Amino acid sequence: MKIFSIPVLMAVVLIMTVVAPCSASQMTPYQIMKKSEDLLDQAKDSKSDMTMILINKKGNKRVRELISYGKNLDNGVKKTLLIFKAPADVKGTSFLSWSFPGREDKQWLYLPALARVRQISSASKGESFMGTEFSYYDMGRHHLDDYTYKLLREEKVGEQMCYVIEATPKEKKYYSKVISWIRKDNFIPARMDFYDKSGRLLKRNMIKKIENIDGINTPMYMEMHNVQTERTTIIKLANVHYNIGLPERFFTERYMKRGR
Repeated sequence: MKIFSIPVLMAVVLIMTVVAPCSASQMTPYQIMKKSEDLLDQAKDSKSDMTMILINKKGNKRVRELISYGKNLDNGVKKTLLIFKAPADVKGTSFLSWSFPGREDKQWLYLPALARVRQISSASKGESFMGTEFSYYDMGRHHLDDYTYKLLREEKVGEQMCYVIEATPKEKKYYSKVISWIRKDNFIPARMDFYDKSGRLLKRNMIKKIENIDGINTPMYMEMHNVQTERTTIIKLANVHYNIGLPERFFTERYMKRGR
């Protein structure tokens, strides 16, 4: 299950394409989620500009500018690289993620002030990614078979009718459940609610803007709001390009340190 990916920070990364609508009676909850997940892999690679806006409970804002790269390999491995361009206190910081079929992601963070690359451990994946309301776990790719699924109902988010599906992890490391509102017209999530390990609502991700780019429906604006801390992270994408022939050398520790 892809929570957030950006290529993202897609993420991050994201859920893409146009598909014909189908009724819940024709698909199981697992099949609906699988279709949504499969649509992540339409493009062989991607590049985009990203703006992150961090808002605290008092309404104070911090703005960060990044560039995002993503690549899907023929062996099922997915790679993502994020490079922070501004402001000065985070410039040159980079984040690399490799996602593998059937096993845990590998993630690295490069901090130029320390001039070293740190691998993110399994124990650290529940921590905040660079002060945002997304965790390192959210930034990775999660396997559908690690969850069980239940169709709760069908209802609208705004003007779009959605399947409302509850995903319960078989091992509750980070969340007790995630409820997704999957649009019936194109299978793009409109909303995702994340519940903490005690069963309380923790945060809500809303995807509010979609653009068709090269025939691919691309989420361009999302808001992750933490209902417990009252903090919000907004992600905006621009200048999205697909299938541009990115080399694999972009997705290495050596390239992380170059910061460009």
